[in-house]
Amino acid sequence: MLFNVSQLLKEPSGVARRYDVDEATSPGDGSPRIAVRGSVAMMRTDAGIWVSARLMSRLRCVCSRCAADMEAPIAMRIEEEYLPSVDVRTGARLREPDPMDENFCIDHAHILDMSEAVRQYFDLNAPLKPICADDCKGICLACGADRNEGDCGCDDFVPDPRWGALLDVAALSHRSSRN
Repeated sequence: MLFNVSQLLKEPSGVARRYDVDEATSPGDGSPRIAVRGSVAMMRTDAGIWVSARLMSRLRCVCSRCAADMEAPIAMRIEEEYLPSVDVRTGARLREPDPMDENFCIDHAHILDMSEAVRQYFDLNAPLKPICADDCKGICLACGADRNEGDCGCDDFVPDPRWGALLDVAALSHRSSRN
């Protein structure tokens, strides 16, 4: 997501612009393109440009309960300041880009590239254990059947080992009552 911000950099602090986005962006690290839509607000600060973005995307993944293919929605709220690397009026270099700098940079052609921020926020907001539905029953631990498609008939009782002695007594009592 590239934005030419040369005109905004010439404005005084507090001037803002708003953009609607609906595009696929590539983070540039060999990752697949990410389809993103939403709005981006940019405001001139005394040092650079403050970016406030509300973006939506989708992640193709596998349900952590039933292993079905699915798409999980990803909501991103980006709040970052981008600093220029050259003065927009004179072209003089303002600072050397530092890869360890926590701020993002506007390049020498006054292009603000949000691709890295989108990639980082996408990764931060991706679910750790995506599920296809809140009521997903998962797979049977005994036979591997998808429990969303029906009951497999396996006994799903897993005894808690902390109740070991009592379970042994109950099993003994159950066996003696059948005899």
